[in-house]
Amino acid sequence: MIQNMNGTEGSVTIIGAVSPQGGDFSEPVTQNTKRFVRCFWGLDRNLANERHFPAIHWLSSYSEYLTDLAPWYVENVDKKFVDYRNRLVFLLTQESSLMEIVKLIGGDMLPDDQKLILEISKVIRIGFLQQNAFHKEDTCVPMEKQFKMMDLILYLYKKSRSLVSMGMPMSVLKEDPIFDKIISIKYDVPNDRLDIFDDYKKQVDAFYDSVIERNA
Repeated sequence: MIQNMNGTEGSVTIIGAVSPQGGDFSEPVTQNTKRFVRCFWGLDRNLANERHFPAIHWLSSYSEYLTDLAPWYVENVDKKFVDYRNRLVFLLTQESSLMEIVKLIGGDMLPDDQKLILEISKVIRIGFLQQNAFHKEDTCVPMEKQFKMMDLILYLYKKSRSLVSMGMPMSVLKEDPIFDKIISIKYDVPNDRLDIFDDYKKQVDAFYDSVIERNA
């Protein structure tokens, strides 16, 4: 916090940039820098090559301000915001572990509950984390919409996991375009029309009922 010369209060944010050779975050300069900062954005070359922007890797990056900001999220967004954020990170962490197995034996050998984690993680990565700065709805997304997107993704995961536990294979679940629809909500739902999310939840319920009806 600073006191401006005109008598008002403000703040100064310092962003330090370290570019290690070969993207090696374990080299001494990067490690020494990370000792003094509480937030780290790890840019990933593979994400950039895949045209996934911002190319900030969700597992190598971190923020120690989450606990400090939690009361603000509760007051200004929703009391479940931090919990939902942690659940998405957990799913992405599971995906990273499963991808190591996929490289060895292939994705078809995984049980359906693990295939579901990969599919939901794809929805999180493309539908939530990836951003198109040239799209009018995705350039700047309000926190309320971000929360509703997380809520909808986790709701889809809950319903799909219930179907998988009943013995429904992922091949049957993916016959429905619901996963692609959820990915597209960042474009299809205007930032000032958050009431549309209720319609998407109804579509998830319809997807759930349809799978049961067709495979009862």
